[in-house]
Amino acid sequence: MQLVLVDIYVPKDTMLHRLDPRAKIIGALLLTVLCFFLTSIIFLVLLLIFLQILIVTTGIKWRSYSSSVWLVARFSIILVLLWPFFDKMGDPVLLDLWAYKVTLPALLRSSIVALRLFVIASGWLILLISTRQGNLVRGLVKLGCPYDFGISLSIGLRYIPNFIGVIEMIKEAQLSRGLDLKKGGPITRARNLIPVLIPTFVIAIRTIEGLSSALVSRGYGASAERTFYRDIRMRISDAVVVGILTTVVPLLIVLDITNMVAI
Repeated sequence: MQLVLVDIYVPKDTMLHRLDPRAKIIGALLLTVLCFFLTSIIFLVLLLIFLQILIVTTGIKWRSYSSSVWLVARFSIILVLLWPFFDKMGDPVLLDLWAYKVTLPALLRSSIVALRLFVIASGWLILLISTRQGNLVRGLVKLGCPYDFGISLSIGLRYIPNFIGVIEMIKEAQLSRGLDLKKGGPITRARNLIPVLIPTFVIAIRTIEGLSSALVSRGYGASAERTFYRDIRMRISDAVVVGILTTVVPLLIVLDITNMVAI
């Protein structure tokens, strides 16, 4: 079985690609903070549309984009569907099926949470699409993070889409051998996943061993002070973007807190 690596980074020469990684990291962090304060569905939808436009400008292929956000999409749908079991407050009632009671305010609250997840995921996706792994590590180190943390985070984010591709590859291989993942009840379906999980763990362990050997062979950790062959420098345009973000985000939070941005 051959492991097919899937890299989420898109090598293009766009404005987002040329932006300093520190500016993009700060932007993703500020976007995450902003989403925890925003309660306006309209503004969240507009923000999500704007981020999707930025994603399209990076030149990412639809297959890579859909596979990257599908996990968040499924989690958001499940969240909206399960929300009425725990939140039955408000009027009017849209659907009442005994324990499953859907009210309009509860539906709005669940939709806001789902939109927040999508916006946060889109912001970090833009960072990963438009930033090389090495530049991402350098950006984190320049922002004061330890190099070990930067390289660990970068490798982790790099291999998430790889293992998603591995799982899909193993599923297709097992389906071709007659495995039916949709047969039976929940317990049977969970048992049917064992032929998928075991090869996935084996490939994960082999990947970790190969990665650790590669780092050791390249002298990782031999020197306390880390040097870079190519360094990054903040330009005027990067500083302008950071200045705009650090001004607009607190302003939007204040507007939302003072109820000037309504649903």
